[in-house]
Amino acid sequence: MPRPSLRTALLGASLALLSCSRPKASAEAPAEAQATGESPLAQAAAGLPGFETGGAARDVPHERFYVEVGDAPVRGPADAPVTIVAFSDFECPYCEKGHQSMLALEKEFSGQLRFAYKAFPLEFHGYALVAALMARSALEQGKFWGFYDRIFGQKGLDLERLQEAARAAELDLAKIQDDLEALRWGTAVQKDLRQGRKLGVTGTPAYFINGRHINGAKPLELLRSVVREELDLAAKWREQGVAPDQIYAHAIADGYREVQVRRPRPGLKPDVIYPVPVDDSPQRGPATAPVTIVEFADFECGFCVRGHETLEKLRRRYGDKVRVVFKHYPLPFHSHAFLAARAAMAAHAEGKFWEFHDRLYAEKAQFDESTLLQIAKELKLDLKKFKQRLHGAEADARIVTDQDLGATLGVRGTPAYFVNGRAVDGAVPELEFRLVIQEELERAEALLREGVPPAALYHRLVTPPTPSASR
Repeated sequence: MPRPSLRTALLGASLALLSCSRPKASAEAPAEAQATGESPLAQAAAGLPGFETGGAARDVPHERFYVEVGDAPVRGPADAPVTIVAFSDFECPYCEKGHQSMLALEKEFSGQLRFAYKAFPLEFHGYALVAALMARSALEQGKFWGFYDRIFGQKGLDLERLQEAARAAELDLAKIQDDLEALRWGTAVQKDLRQGRKLGVTGTPAYFINGRHINGAKPLELLRSVVREELDLAAKWREQGVAPDQIYAHAIADGYREVQVRRPRPGLKPDVIYPVPVDDSPQRGPATAPVTIVEFADFECGFCVRGHETLEKLRRRYGDKVRVVFKHYPLPFHSHAFLAARAAMAAHAEGKFWEFHDRLYAEKAQFDESTLLQIAKELKLDLKKFKQRLHGAEADARIVTDQDLGATLGVRGTPAYFVNGRAVDGAVPELEFRLVIQEELERAEALLREGVPPAALYHRLVTPPTPSASR
């Protein structure tokens, strides 16, 4: 089979990002950090969470966050007195503006700044995630900053510009293609996203200057003033005996580890591991599979049809590494949804749930009772028993139990998925699903290496870890 071109790989990835998006509840503009008519200092203050600082106990003033640099790409000396960690999106025009400010700061304060990049691709930018994955490949090839600067040196982002930047940075395009296909760096990007969300990042760019949160592409003068303040503090700390390579650790040591909102938004949280039971629900794939996807779905939901198509692609790709578990969540405004759930359970009673499930989804959410009976005939079910179960209450307790479980977990619509307990809300693109699966495969493999028996793997994966202490 001929090897696909890099363009084909990029196109496939970007189309996957755009093809199955679930409509949002409102038509508000994207929540990118934008400038307003307020003063720069007022804008900066507005971008900070409104909780008590409580701890300028030592010699570290200002509200700060504990932002680990980790394995992020870094430019500048390790012992620089000021570290700027940027959560950024390659397709965000405000990040382009912020990039110019960062270059100016690096030039002005040469040798005194360390700059670290964290990926925070926004879901409504079709090429941002692909660009973030390519950037990680560039990092492995030792050419990250050349790629980074070229991406932000362009106006806008599309397939051609991604390829041009990769060529200009002299990247190995075949290696990039292989990494994209395997989602080799998906977990690294997910890690950055989770870190950002934990710190309260919701838009881009978001900067942390020695732990001080600056939200959005702020004026250069404001950024310069913060850097100068931090340089003065660093000089003071050095006089007090703090080693140059420990300045950043000193600055963020008592910083907030996590932002907790008093009134969180309703709905599923992507960074929570939900303890979702499998019980005796219909399932396909081995019980010892490293990844279990629990699906809450409604047969009359068009988005569930799209989600089913994505799940089938995932099952073909991952084979026995994935187990799919079905939970009923018929929505009250779909007139045939509960009846369809009964029909599926009637087929389940005769050992043909998945055959019925697949055949019903082939109707693309357009069906009535006669359709359910026709499918039962095609599958050679006992029609007398099928009709009794269709109009009886035999399966109702099971269906209602699934609905109650979904409501308890926070399911508010369909489809809703839990990948080893991690929520995936809606008919998301295949690429987004694969990122979570890749992350979970690595988590499962780590537990297996620790000696967790395969039969106990799912239980361990969905058992919430003991929360770490946070300010």
